[in-house]
Amino acid sequence: MEQVDEQSSNQPMFEIRPVIEQKPFENPAVQFFFSKWCEINDSIEPQYVDRKTWEERGVKGILERNIDGKQTLYIPHDLALWEMVGIMETVDHDTYAQKPEKKDTAKEKILILGKEFQNAGIYIAKRLNFITNGREIAHGLAEEFYGYGQSLIERKSPEQFASVDEISKKELTPSETDEIDRFLAGDRLYKARKASVERKAAIDPKSMEELVEQERCDTLAQFFRVSEKAFLLSENPQTGELQSRKPPVKPWLINAPIHSGFLRKVEQSLKNTIETPKRELVSAVFLRGLEKVVTDTREAGWKYAVNTLFEKAGIDLHLEQRKLTEVLRLPELKAELEALRQTGDIERISAKEREIADKIQDAVSRFPREENSQNPSEIVATQNINCVGASILGGSLLKEAGIVYLVGNLPRHSLLFVLTSDEQVLWRDMLFRGNNRYVTDPMIQGTNMDGNPLTVKDIIHFSNHPTTEGLMFEVVRGPFDLRFPWIPRNHKVLLTLFESEMGQKIQLLKNTALTLSDLGRIKEANEANRLAASFNPRDPDIFNNFGNSLLTLEHDNDALAAYRKAISIDPDTDNTYNALGYVLSTQGKFDEAIQCYREAIKNNPNIDYFYNNLGNALVHENKVAEAIDAYTRYVRAADPSENSKEIQKVKAKIQQLKQAI
Repeated sequence: MEQVDEQSSNQPMFEIRPVIEQKPFENPAVQFFFSKWCEINDSIEPQYVDRKTWEERGVKGILERNIDGKQTLYIPHDLALWEMVGIMETVDHDTYAQKPEKKDTAKEKILILGKEFQNAGIYIAKRLNFITNGREIAHGLAEEFYGYGQSLIERKSPEQFASVDEISKKELTPSETDEIDRFLAGDRLYKARKASVERKAAIDPKSMEELVEQERCDTLAQFFRVSEKAFLLSENPQTGELQSRKPPVKPWLINAPIHSGFLRKVEQSLKNTIETPKRELVSAVFLRGLEKVVTDTREAGWKYAVNTLFEKAGIDLHLEQRKLTEVLRLPELKAELEALRQTGDIERISAKEREIADKIQDAVSRFPREENSQNPSEIVATQNINCVGASILGGSLLKEAGIVYLVGNLPRHSLLFVLTSDEQVLWRDMLFRGNNRYVTDPMIQGTNMDGNPLTVKDIIHFSNHPTTEGLMFEVVRGPFDLRFPWIPRNHKVLLTLFESEMGQKIQLLKNTALTLSDLGRIKEANEANRLAASFNPRDPDIFNNFGNSLLTLEHDNDALAAYRKAISIDPDTDNTYNALGYVLSTQGKFDEAIQCYREAIKNNPNIDYFYNNLGNALVHENKVAEAIDAYTRYVRAADPSENSKEIQKVKAKIQQLKQAI
């Protein structure tokens, strides 16, 4: 992810200590966002207190039940990242009081992360002798990685990091070393390196173990060599050594000199990983919401309508509604499914899975639809849902019944993909039962990690081995057009699949950002967008929205980076090109803005204001004839009933330009 966060700039030499030592809740925007997030998902009400008050309350006083049934979550203003695991532990223990097997899931995840950071420090420290250029950077990273890992495990400030000499004496097992290979490199580079070693082993008499270690050392040496050069060039950008190739002509691809882009990418990746405890705290509150949806949602139907009617008349009737899980008999259905799974009869197991999915979808689709009803607490209180709400409710019930599913994220829509034991994938729009389909290979277009065409089998593989970035592909136009008529015909329909809870969390964060933006809470919306982007760095809508909030906050360069990121993911966008053109125009880069406006028009020629913006940029470049043509197209496309004043202004511009010729 490009550098688009106001809080993460100016980290010298991969200095991660400022990130480690940040105190997020000192920021009023973070406080407001988190309070809103708690309101959206649950009955928790955060209260921000000073350190002394918090410590006096002790661990048992972090979460306190009030007389009205709500709970107050006490958070010190100066809460550090390594302390968040204690907050999560308290919240999760309360959430899963009836499900003890889930109580420490988040805590264990953070402890694993802490161990990975420690081991990464050891891994680098042991190979410092193989690093010549960039050795100082490697030295600092080894100490800071190890120190942060220790702080997460021991829940205390890394006031004094262990020296690199001490760290290098610690041992890693072969499996731990292999895990750090993957942790530092990521899946793609890890697999590429593994393939490289296997090729060398076929012609080199050295042992496989020796070749693997040589590859590790060479990779580290190359990374720190490039890092050092990039840092030097960032201090003296005029030398341009890393810019041997010409920068791209297309302005939406021009982000920064190559070395600066490299530094931002690495720094942001480090920051995202270090900030995992912050995201996990957000996740802990979200999971409370999902738990509440399952346990507290009541059946939809006439009883709710009658109660509402009588309440409006001032009559306390209170016709009792049953819990939805009771109506659906989910515990019994789950037991029946588990018994069938013991038989190994795939046909009968799959039939039962489809039967349960049908019952759940039938129940969810009967709930009243309300455009903005997506929040777990709101679903419980009002029994209204939109597409995201339907996915949250339906998905929570499917999981409770033991059904495997993925969340599908379309532009402005949410749906579920149910996977059955006979390796079928079912497209399920929980709002509309008539949209159900079996997913087939011709319906999806994309490539897997091996570069081969994406198939249904890849979706099944992804469900067993999900990744945080999700699985993205294009939905082929055809019989599916009825599902998304809001997407222009000439646009690709990009869909990203996620592991269930990840997908629902991302969608809710996106919608929360839009809600906060509508309320005029732009800094808070920016925090929601930033979190959504850190959870899903491959969603063009997130980065477009991120760019919008950054632009409103007058962080123009960061907005440019966000818009360019969105376009790099989805080159068929229109509004993002227009927004990018606007920012470039405000910076006086009219020639680049013109290219962006033309791309916006190419992708969607039906938007009137694209032509007006193009005309304005052309005037600044003294391209009079082209400006007249653009303005004329605007006048033809604009609706006189809605844009009469602007149309008159543009007509006047046309006359002035014609007279000037």
